[in-house]
Amino acid sequence: MSNSSPKALHIVLNSVNEDSRVLKCAWTLGNAGWDVEVIGATPFTYSDQLTIGYAKILRLPLKPVITQDSLAKVLRRIRYYRRRIYQILKIKEEILIPNLSRAIRMATPETVRFSPDIIHAHDYTALPIAAALVNLLKRQGKNVSLIYDAHEYVPGVAHLTKPLAALYTKNEREYSKISSAVFSVSEPMNDLLMEHLKITTRPIIVANDPLVAGQQPSSKTLRGDCGITADAPLMVYSGAVAPQRGVQTALAGLRQMPGVHLALIANPDSKSVKDLVTSAPDLADRFHVVPYVPNAELVSYLSSADIGLIPLLHRLNHEISLITKFGEYMQAKLPILVSDVKTMAAEVERLGNGEVFIAEDIQSFVVAAKKIFADPDSYRKKYTDVVLAQRTWERQGEVLVSTYNQIAEVTPTARPILPFTVTKPAPLQ
Repeated sequence: MSNSSPKALHIVLNSVNEDSRVLKCAWTLGNAGWDVEVIGATPFTYSDQLTIGYAKILRLPLKPVITQDSLAKVLRRIRYYRRRIYQILKIKEEILIPNLSRAIRMATPETVRFSPDIIHAHDYTALPIAAALVNLLKRQGKNVSLIYDAHEYVPGVAHLTKPLAALYTKNEREYSKISSAVFSVSEPMNDLLMEHLKITTRPIIVANDPLVAGQQPSSKTLRGDCGITADAPLMVYSGAVAPQRGVQTALAGLRQMPGVHLALIANPDSKSVKDLVTSAPDLADRFHVVPYVPNAELVSYLSSADIGLIPLLHRLNHEISLITKFGEYMQAKLPILVSDVKTMAAEVERLGNGEVFIAEDIQSFVVAAKKIFADPDSYRKKYTDVVLAQRTWERQGEVLVSTYNQIAEVTPTARPILPFTVTKPAPLQ
């Protein structure tokens, strides 16, 4: 990396290698002439590193790694009873952001060494860490800017307790005001963020659209991994699995569609995935779980399916965005079957590239799926070059790079574009 290039540090509290938004940001900025490092949270007890294009990814123990389910359950029970005791004794419990001090302490040495010009906080969990690191560098005389990338709308995050959501909101409002830019993923989300963050400048949209130029042919096929023929009707769901994602609706619907197959591209070791498999022994020959493929190969891998599924339940954050898989299904030219969550349902109805069903309504799901299977080409033909060009990361990356260059007041020299490939993790020495 050139010492004269501007530097960007990205902070995220996940393992990075499955976060396509973080990877795309790092890859794009590296190609555009920025020196990029990403600090993520290792899923192990040791630190490691990997790369994406020109960017380096360090995964540090920003939070304790719980390796045993039983220990995690014990800790949850301890926290529960502590809260109950505090309530009974009417003791005001101090609400703290989990592992904040630890994360700042672990990230500080590399941040000081790298000395970035911009620190980019991915989501509300990373924002207080990034802000603390910005303040640290400023006290040392470094001119550094903060970018807040609001992946989610905090009041719509179901797993947060009210006190913790209030604390994160307080941090969001404080640090958004000192951020050089706030990013979001959609206009409906912006409508909520303006009031939520108490800001007067509308956030800059960098949508979670799929990478097109960096896509690579898949080394294998979805149908091959499922062991099914080219003419077998195939629905696919790609991504994280949890009850609120609604895959159980599709699985129940499968029982009413003889001969149809459902492929789940997900982590086979996820508890939610295992629960789905356990719940449907009668569908073992038509319900297929396959592991994730490299993000650069995903569109190619998806393309042999007949329908792309987005069966989300009604949750506030589900209503306000076009999630990543929406664009990935589009680039794979799959008809999309989506539940009636507001933003994505409206987009499908606008484009005519799929059908909408009532969330959690099995019969509605089956009717909509059968309608697509009856004439899939009528939906695929909606994917003109003009339509697909609107849903590309390249278009979003231009906004990202332009914003960065304006903030830092630089025009870095673009580099030859490297493949969108994540290297295997290597333990830090």
